[in-house]
Amino acid sequence: MSTMVGNWKMAITDGCMPGDQLSLFNISPCNAHVELTFCAEGGQPLGPFRLVIPPQRTQSPILEELVDSDLPSPSLPYSVVVVSDAPVLVQPRPASQDVPKARRSTA
Repeated sequence: MSTMVGNWKMAITDGCMPGDQLSLFNISPCNAHVELTFCAEGGQPLGPFRLVIPPQRTQSPILEELVDSDLPSPSLPYSVVVVSDAPVLVQPRPASQDVPKARRSTA
């Protein structure tokens, strides 16, 4: 699922988990200044964490690496609010997708 963001806010409410990544693709001809804020159930928002994505480039930060150990619990899902000053495609990518197909269990 890709969602366009540009001079707006977007919330990913699917319940991100530690190890998940966000693929952020800056489609504009200028730097995109992106802010990520993490919200866990029952906790205070964490952030904003700022990234600069060069023109027409992709960054895929691992979410808990941005916030160090500030997430309330490694098993607690959280939402992410994304704000950008330039058009950015945002695609959440669960950690399980990083495992090569040959190593995934089909049982």
